[in-house]
Amino acid sequence: MKLTLILDPAPTGVRASLIEEWEEVAHGTRMEPRVRLFDTEEQALAWGRSLAHRRGLKQLFLTDNRKAAAGSTSVAHQQPGQ
Repeated sequence: MKLTLILDPAPTGVRASLIEEWEEVAHGTRMEPRVRLFDTEEQALAWGRSLAHRRGLKQLFLTDNRKAAAGSTSVAHQQPGQ
C-alpha cells in the first residue's frame, strides 16, 4: 500500500488530498482521494501522518503543488508583440 498526500493552494489555507494505492500483480488499484481543507500545512501533514500510522505505514509520499502554482504564474506573462 502507498499513501500520497497532495497539497494544493486554497483561497484560505491548504487543500489536502490523500490517495491510497495498492500494487497488485497485474495492475494497481487506486481509491478516490480523501479531501480536506486546513488552515496550515502542518495540520495537513499531521492528518496524513495519522492516517498512514493507522494503516501501519511508516512512509507518506508528498506532492506539494502550491509552490509549482506560484512559480508558473510568471510564465503566463508575455512581452507585447510576441
